Parts: sequence; C-alpha cells; structure tokens
Amino acid sequence: MKVKADTLNKLASLINNTHASSAPLIARSVNGELTIDRARVLKANVLGVRYEIKVVNGDVDVDVYDPLNREEDYSRLLLLVINTLERALQGKFVAPKRLIGLMQLAGGQAARLYEKKAVDFLTIEMDGSTPEEVEKAAEDIGGIMVEHLNATWSFEVAPLNGVRIRVAFWQGEEEMPSGASVLVGEEVKEVGIPIEELITIIEMTINRFVLFYRKETGKQAKLFHSLYL
Repeated sequence: MKVKADTLNKLASLINNTHASSAPLIARSVNGELTIDRARVLKANVLGVRYEIKVVNGDVDVDVYDPLNREEDYSRLLLLVINTLERALQGKFVAPKRLIGLMQLAGGQAARLYEKKAVDFLTIEMDGSTPEEVEKAAEDIGGIMVEHLNATWSFEVAPLNGVRIRVAFWQGEEEMPSGASVLVGEEVKEVGIPIEELITIIEMTINRFVLFYRKETGKQAKLFHSLYL
C-alpha cells in the first residue's frame, strides 16, 4: 500500500509514543493488538480491513488486506485510524452507554441528509434479506447480530474507539415499505468523534456491509452499485 510520507510519520509518532501500559487500550481502539519490542507492530481490523503497521528504527511499513479490494476504503480508513489512535492516547475509550439517534448529537441536524442517503441505500439494497443471509456479512465487518425491537434483523459494530453503531432493518409487508434505522452509542460524546467523521464511519459501515452481503450471497445490486454512486 502506498502511503503519503506525512501519514507514515504520524503513524510512527503515535506508535512510538505508546507506553507498554497503554498498549492494550491502543490496540482495543482499533480492534487489534500492539506488540512492543525491537519492532513495534500494530495490527488493526476496521470494518473488515486488516492493517499491519510495523515501525522499526524510524522506518514505517504498512500492509493491508481488504477482501473487497477497495483502495478508496482502506486509504480513507487509515486516516481515521490515525484520529482514533490520537484519541486513544488521550485516554478516550469509554464503557458502552445507551443508544441514541444522530439528531441527539451536536451537528446532527446538518448530518440528516447524509444519514437519509445511507439509510435509503440500505433499505433498497437489502430488501428481501433474511437474518441468516446477513449474519456473515455482519461478521465480515467485525459486527455481531443483536435483537432490536421487532426488526427483521439488526447488527452492531464498534469500528473505532469502542463507539457502537447499530443498524436495524424492517422487511416491508404488503403496502408497508421496508425501512431501516441507524443508532450510535452515546459514548461517542465522551470520546469526542466529530459529527463529520462519525457520518463517514457510518456511511462506510453501511456500504461495506452491503458489499460483503453481496459477496457472501452472490446477489446483485438492485439499484445502486455502492453508496457513493
């Protein structure tokens, strides 16, 4: 993976500044592990993208594996990993709290259109899906299936800093159309993820989930190839 020099320098600085006592917290913030030895190696798993970042004598090497092979995803997520590590080094990793809607967050009103676009994409592309079909896709992005009210299916994932994202889907019946919702853990307020960054994470969560669903089931796009088209 080709990475800009300033990005590599930021990664090296963050990883080198991590004390052994903080290593578990840093690793947990990106769902991975951090080895501190002659070489410092951070392994991260973010929405199904697996990174291995090795720092040796000031040199940084980044290996990436993405089953979807989406360079636009793993390049963007690497920048979010940097933000995540910065927050983790400040001790920003909190216990789960209640689930809330984006409208309950500062700036949530401005994010409403982006949320609606993502939810509409999910609703259209996942119409007719079953819990059995979506479970593997949820696991592929690091999530788990959960119960949510009377939803047909729901999953939860915590891609960065332990902040949870819950996606729920209701299959339509007769004259009632299918629907979906997205909630986040209120811990996002204490962690301090900006609303713009949170929206990006939510969009990528939904898009990659749908793409993994197609990969696992062999099903084709109904209307949109991806959320970004």
